[in-house]
Amino acid sequence: MRKTSLCIATRLRGCLTVCSRIYGPLGVRVCAVVLLASVFASSEEFIQDLGESSVYETSGAEKPLQASSSYAEVLPEAWEGRSLSAAEVLASLPGVQYTRQGGVGSFQTVSIRGVSAKNIVVCMDGIPLNDASGGAVDFGSIDLNQIEKIEVYKDRVPAKFGGRGIGGAINFITKGSKPAEAVLNPDEKKSGRILLSYGSHNTWEAAAQMLSRLTDSVSVSASLSARHSDNDYEFSSQNGTPYNPDDDFTDKRKNAEFTEYSGLVKARVLHENGVFSTLNFNFSRSEGGNPGRDDAQTAVAGYKGEFAQATYRAELPQLLGWLWLEFSLTGKFEKAVSHSYYPLDHLGYDLPGMQEYGTAGYSLVPEVVANYSGERFDANVRLSMDAAYYEKRGTSSSKWNLMRVATNVSGDVSYDVVKNFSVGGEASASIVKDDVHGGKFVQPTTAKTLKTENTRSVSWTGRGFVRYDASNSRYGGSLSFGRFARMPQLMELYGVYPGMLSNPDLKDESALRFEVGGYYMIPKSNSAIRATYFETHVDNGIYWLVSGGFSKPVNIGESHVRGLEAELESKPKKWLSVVLRATFQNAEDRSDDAYYNGNQLPNEPMRSFYAEARFDLPYHLDFTWTSEYRTKIYDDRANRIKQPAVDLHHFSLGYTPFEKTRLVFALRNLTDETYRNPYIPFPTPGREYKLTLTQGF
Repeated sequence: MRKTSLCIATRLRGCLTVCSRIYGPLGVRVCAVVLLASVFASSEEFIQDLGESSVYETSGAEKPLQASSSYAEVLPEAWEGRSLSAAEVLASLPGVQYTRQGGVGSFQTVSIRGVSAKNIVVCMDGIPLNDASGGAVDFGSIDLNQIEKIEVYKDRVPAKFGGRGIGGAINFITKGSKPAEAVLNPDEKKSGRILLSYGSHNTWEAAAQMLSRLTDSVSVSASLSARHSDNDYEFSSQNGTPYNPDDDFTDKRKNAEFTEYSGLVKARVLHENGVFSTLNFNFSRSEGGNPGRDDAQTAVAGYKGEFAQATYRAELPQLLGWLWLEFSLTGKFEKAVSHSYYPLDHLGYDLPGMQEYGTAGYSLVPEVVANYSGERFDANVRLSMDAAYYEKRGTSSSKWNLMRVATNVSGDVSYDVVKNFSVGGEASASIVKDDVHGGKFVQPTTAKTLKTENTRSVSWTGRGFVRYDASNSRYGGSLSFGRFARMPQLMELYGVYPGMLSNPDLKDESALRFEVGGYYMIPKSNSAIRATYFETHVDNGIYWLVSGGFSKPVNIGESHVRGLEAELESKPKKWLSVVLRATFQNAEDRSDDAYYNGNQLPNEPMRSFYAEARFDLPYHLDFTWTSEYRTKIYDDRANRIKQPAVDLHHFSLGYTPFEKTRLVFALRNLTDETYRNPYIPFPTPGREYKLTLTQGF
């Protein structure tokens, strides 16, 4: 069986000492409360699984993984009916922060342990979604109705995803990923479910899923989903003067509607020769308006996006009694086009009315994975090639196209030195070749021809760990240290849009990461306490500098993030589940520029807290209350634009009259705080409600 290594090990006293040194007495008090709150819970039996109401899976075989605060598996119970986006769901985890630029479908990202969103590898069924732009993956475009589970790796990018990246990895597993025999009863041939919801600002969703076992060796699953929102909420406009609150006024967001359709189909076949085949196909199409700045909303601006991905995977039967092989081939298409109308640009030059700008990308990823599993030694090796081609869409610039071919080899090993104590590591190496086919982009004042045929040097990552854990142990932990890297993306190296300057001399972003942590299970309270201390030192960070309306990516310098995560999950009674999480961190800019050195990194609070309580009530009712708090953040590297601390409170009330019928009413942001988190031009909605019905069949 494949083992995944994660890091958590330290004693409680050590955690509080670290907290005291970094954050002072207040940090110690808060950390101690979170870590020790469950001592007063009571139960007669020690159960490692926190119960079915927990949204984090915990199984005996994977307990070391699940007990770690560096890894989590988030299940649909965490978001269904609760009016949450993917970014907001992930931000409930310690060490994860989110940004949101508006309502449903708006651009949203997350950061992990102070590392920016563009450095996080985001996957769909194991295939990275990060594109050539070098920017962050838009979590607002991910429809959670199509998702069965979310895997979150906060300490590394696993070898099975290529090992490339410095900020961790998030993998969205789509519906129907479990085989039919694992879901259906022996006498069942098919099952399905529909979901309908309606909420504030004419927000609605509709989704349907189906799983069918055609024969004993063939099964298929399918899912279709649609969602829409007018996003016409009221907000407080800063009137173009962010430093003068006296002229703010209440406005209504216009031209911000969003509509998306998505679907997926999966087929599984067990062949007579023992080969197991899986064919996945998923797609989405979205469009919406773009209102522009809050003080000058546009009436004619919008975007359209298309995405399709198909994967064939073959799993061979065990060879020689110890070797497993998998082969897969993935093809992906993505297109994003925006349009706008501005008679004059920011410098006063005439523009040709309606402008369109965008990109279409095609990629092909063949890969082979080999796995060895022995009594004390496990090893995995992955070899892949990623060929990506991007070309212009729209009318706003000259024709261009870019191509990148990346060869990647990655692997991980784990060795049990003695019972319950193991050592291991992960490593990856990549070689990238870029080809720019004589592209040209035109700016208002200049034009530039891009260079061609650039081969980048080998980029490598490596990580080692030690871990102690036993399947029946109340405690365990581990320690790890690693070096990670991210190559610049195509659009960072070769800017192709008006106002975007290329920089083919960019260096790889790199980071040194360390963490130590541990967990403790309390026998009499059905509780788990987790704590992790982490440090990340990033070098050659890529930032976009803006001057005179032009933007250019440069390697600015260094940053240093250190912090402590603390977490308690407890089910002291059958009718009560409690989750408490806290993050203490110091994300500091260490660049050579004295103007930025010593400042806090943008969008990173020094402290954030999350609390959740679920009550299973009589008459098939359940009630969930959540509260979150984040200290002040800065929108810019100069720390001139400050967003105040914010606390948000939400609840949901569920009713399950029948086994396969559930009705949920959710109310978000009870205090109606129209906060800006963190982009000033895009304020977020205030209080919102949502009513959701799910029906199985």
